[in-house]
Amino acid sequence: MDAFRPTPAVSDHELNPADQARPAPNNHDHVAEESQRFKDMRRAVINILEDATEDRLKSEAAARATLNILEDLTNARAEIEILNAGLEARVRQRTAELVVANENLEAFAYSVAHDLRSPLRALNGFSEALAEDYGDRLDATGRLYTERIKAGTERMGALIDDLLVLAQVSRAKMSLGLVDLSAEVAALAVELHAREPGRKVRFCIGANVRATADRILIRTVVQNLVENAWKFTAKRDEATIEFASIPAKDAEICCYVRDNGAGFDSAFIDMLFQPFQRLHSVSEFPGTGIGLVSVQRIVERHGGHAWAEGAVGRGATFYFTLNAKGAHHDLVLSL
Repeated sequence: MDAFRPTPAVSDHELNPADQARPAPNNHDHVAEESQRFKDMRRAVINILEDATEDRLKSEAAARATLNILEDLTNARAEIEILNAGLEARVRQRTAELVVANENLEAFAYSVAHDLRSPLRALNGFSEALAEDYGDRLDATGRLYTERIKAGTERMGALIDDLLVLAQVSRAKMSLGLVDLSAEVAALAVELHAREPGRKVRFCIGANVRATADRILIRTVVQNLVENAWKFTAKRDEATIEFASIPAKDAEICCYVRDNGAGFDSAFIDMLFQPFQRLHSVSEFPGTGIGLVSVQRIVERHGGHAWAEGAVGRGATFYFTLNAKGAHHDLVLSL
């Protein structure tokens, strides 16, 4: 049995060369490295916290700005509501004042027109008496003056009559029902031919033109338009008057009266529906300039509107709509 033999110690010159080249661990460098890593981590955490704080401050500022905007909008909305309420109150007040003013104006016009009848009749009567009783004593100039007085009183009488009609159509209560406008125009054609049988006027009347309207008032409309067409075709050897309807997009019906008469200058079309405005002289075509005003007033009371087209020497066409969609019927008074 071999005796225990201790392993001999290895000397430095007997170590592995690779082991001899590896430096021995340095505890100081390891601590410094860990310390730096900790500092870097702490700086990163601080940066994250700072960024979060900045973002929070920005969010708070944005929230405050939004609240301020909302508060401004709320205040502005409240001010607008106050202004609108005041405006609506003023509109109601002005509307009420306008209604009263129109009522007073129409009552005044009716009263004046009615009160003028008496002195006008007296003036006309005395001018006739003067011509009958003293005509042989008057020279040509005197007789011309009496004729002018008589013509003036007749024209004034016609004007008063038209003013009374205008006041009546503005104040009359409306009773709506289905009206056969074709039949109304046909009846007018018979009346006009009977009044002037020597005239050659051809009527072209569309069949079954019906509308919801007040029969008396709407007859005034077609009567004014058809009689105007009859009047302004007086110089035509062969006149044509047409009545019919065309499709209407925004109303129950659109009707028209067309003629091949004198027509009018379209440059003055805005004057057609103005009171006392005429595009032809009285000597050429008699009239007072009230008829079309009555037409417009009645049509407006029926929730429609009236307009015209024409040219000098080429006739005219007058249109009117009734019962426009969403329109309000003025059953008592036209504003």
